[in-house]
Amino acid sequence: MHRRSWEELPTALRRAVETECGPVLRAEAPSAGRNSTFAAFLHTAAGTVFVKGVPDYERLVSVHEHEIQINSRLGDAVRDVPRLLWTVHSEGWLLAGYETVPGEHADFTPGSPDVPAVVDVLSRLAQQLTPSPAPGVSPLRKRYARLAGWQWLADNHANQLDAWEKQHLDLLIHLDNEVPSILPGYSLVHSDIHQLNLLVHGDQVRLIDWAWSRTGPPWVDAALLVPRLIAEGREPAEAEHLVSGTWGMQHTSATPDAISAFAATIYGQWHRLAVEYPSPHREAAVRGARRWIQHRLSSS
Repeated sequence: MHRRSWEELPTALRRAVETECGPVLRAEAPSAGRNSTFAAFLHTAAGTVFVKGVPDYERLVSVHEHEIQINSRLGDAVRDVPRLLWTVHSEGWLLAGYETVPGEHADFTPGSPDVPAVVDVLSRLAQQLTPSPAPGVSPLRKRYARLAGWQWLADNHANQLDAWEKQHLDLLIHLDNEVPSILPGYSLVHSDIHQLNLLVHGDQVRLIDWAWSRTGPPWVDAALLVPRLIAEGREPAEAEHLVSGTWGMQHTSATPDAISAFAATIYGQWHRLAVEYPSPHREAAVRGARRWIQHRLSSS
């Protein structure tokens, strides 16, 4: 997606934004992010606001609308999420201004002090967001059923499967099919847990970018952290242990069978996306998910 600069936005749109935040002195592009046609830290005399959005004709406009809906519901009550400050819908564009929070992207490498703080915030959010404070949010099971990877890979790209995947293919397809039945839940889950979506400042962590949030069981976000930790060099058992005490993982729905089915399906889903939309940023996630499901199947 081509990223527009502040100066490239329509003049009337920029004026509408400045009505909300004050005259813009300087616009600074973020170091990460792929889903917004415009994204920038806007520095004003009153402070800095993070603004992102897309034109109405973009496919991802509904994703931005969803994120705005979620953040408007979280409001001031959830301190681990940046606040939505305002929205502007003008000149065929939808832009949202969010609270700018200090911090660097989380470091998941072994020994990093960021990891305990990240685990703590995922545990706290799971409890705070059960039940979901946002009505009408689509269930996670629908997305996972739609993107189920193993049957798709078998039908369309069997040549992309290695010997281990072919040996376990029937089981992996079966576990994929089980996921819709183990994912119902009433928690609001972020569902896109990785380093770039976690900003760490001292012992404070903020979870950003709620564009892909859905409803599901409260252990989902903690589970999604596991393959990320594995990809950074941890053994699967250690990564599982790090999240085992979270509020979500202590929930009665977090059964061993449910976690194994989830591990299988995210590996299949991420493998499918890596085949359909190859990108270097997917490689570590796929590698971590692979090691996780291999560990769970060998331990069962």
